[in-house]
Amino acid sequence: MEITIKDYLLHGVILFLYGWVKYIPSPLGDWLRLLVVRPFLSSCGKLRIYEGVTFWYPYRIKIGKDVTLNEWVYLSGFGGLAIGNHVRIGHRVSIITSDHVYSDISTPIFRQGLIAASVVIEDDVWIGCNATILKGVRIGRGAIIAAGAVVTKDVPPFAIVGGVPASTISSRDAPNQAAA
Repeated sequence: MEITIKDYLLHGVILFLYGWVKYIPSPLGDWLRLLVVRPFLSSCGKLRIYEGVTFWYPYRIKIGKDVTLNEWVYLSGFGGLAIGNHVRIGHRVSIITSDHVYSDISTPIFRQGLIAASVVIEDDVWIGCNATILKGVRIGRGAIIAAGAVVTKDVPPFAIVGGVPASTISSRDAPNQAAA
């Protein structure tokens, strides 16, 4: 994915405007942050944004309704990010949609560019504090990501994952399975 002059200019405007409201305490700050960032998001439903949340390339981020972003969340939209409805994201979570290319050992890493892949978080997902979700991951509906987990591969619906790298710990009962 190529970074264009338009990307730099638009991102500069967003960072400048959002920087004025990023650290204003709740509840006034929640409202002001939403007011400033909503026009730049690809799409956005009802959203609560606590202090210190960072949006990187927000015009490539889609957020559903009834989503909460707790303190110090980092959202990278560079490779594309879609967050479903009724999602809770704990404080200090990082969602990263790009990574450095490093395959050519004769070229410095910073000159090799970036590789990007979208992250999709389906509906009714809970992501615990300090979790990291890396590029190209899909988190299934109803999944729970444990605090501190590093998610490097897709998470099935209703799975509970944790660890570094994250692996399945348990599974939530899918609706109506418990009654069967």
